[in-house]
Amino acid sequence: MNLRIILLFLIITANSVFAQNEISNFKEKFDLPNQVKETSGLLFLNGKIITHNDSGDSANLYEIDSLNGSLLRTVSINNASNIDWEDITEDENHIYIGDIGNNNGNRNDLTIYKVLKTDFKNNTSVTAEKISFTYEDQTDFTNKPNSSNFDAETIVIFGESILIFTKNWANFETNVYEIPKLEGNYSAKKVSTANVEGLITGGSYKSDRFYLTGYDATFTPFLIYIGFNRKPGSDIFFSGFSKISLENEMGKGSQIEGITNIENTGKYYISREFFTTNQNGMQFTFPQKLYEFFDFTFHLLSINKNNFNNLLLQPNPVKDKLTFTVSVEITKIEIYNSLGKLISKTNKNLNNKVDVSGLSSGIYFLKLHSKNNKTTIKKFIKL
Repeated sequence: MNLRIILLFLIITANSVFAQNEISNFKEKFDLPNQVKETSGLLFLNGKIITHNDSGDSANLYEIDSLNGSLLRTVSINNASNIDWEDITEDENHIYIGDIGNNNGNRNDLTIYKVLKTDFKNNTSVTAEKISFTYEDQTDFTNKPNSSNFDAETIVIFGESILIFTKNWANFETNVYEIPKLEGNYSAKKVSTANVEGLITGGSYKSDRFYLTGYDATFTPFLIYIGFNRKPGSDIFFSGFSKISLENEMGKGSQIEGITNIENTGKYYISREFFTTNQNGMQFTFPQKLYEFFDFTFHLLSINKNNFNNLLLQPNPVKDKLTFTVSVEITKIEIYNSLGKLISKTNKNLNNKVDVSGLSSGIYFLKLHSKNNKTTIKKFIKL
């Protein structure tokens, strides 16, 4: 096996290993208001939770107190209609609402509404720009209830683009399409695909990582994680993904819907819409609810500021001895695995060398502490 193949294997492994680890501090937060029983997207903005219903409602956004779940405000989009609103996301200046639900696979009026954050903050009625699109590879618009691969419930902002994740009823995969985030009418370009063995219902992209929500054919909720090690560009599934079951945390039968990130904290919120089902003559009810969890790798892997001058690791990839070159005195050396777990710590600096021969193959992080309380983190690959 040559070095290039080894490196690709290690990158894929670093992504998929998250599936073997439980999410940190997953818990119920509160029931959502009755006005949003069909909560379908989530956004955390100005310390508040923003959500909406998926269909059968007016073109309303609902602002909810993030501490107790009470409804604070209702903001209407006066030039929009809610045919099937499925997700909400943001960039620095705008909110984007995806009227992209397409259960029958026959819509040719798919629309993303773009609202200024300042307008939303200061008014209860706002006007939106409209971004419309069709899928470049859809040629059949006949009515096919819950059997099309052109339904979608997820949008995220990715640079200057919007990524749309499909909810494939026919094959339980997801396709990723890309369009500009500017007002206009577009043909959405297919840029990635993955067999997630389920229906994708929500997404969040922050701190160079994706989390997607979904559920499978048995209504078992799950998360899809795509990490920082992926190949650059829009083909986000190229380097693999991990799938994390939430059956123990939310229960089988939960119709998981939206997800949002609280920036610079590693905390995420997830929503579940109201759902009832009858199993073997017994009625089960799942109320609309908000959950939270922490990405415990956030502080290790996202805040990676090099406070040292000319830090160099050699060799990298490494088999046995890792040597670092740095311009300051090191007082503590730590090694973390790709899950952010501390696996080695020493206060001895043996000529700027670290013995890594006992580590299994994979991606690791060397964290150095200096005499003046500065730290830096550098990634290395153990062969």
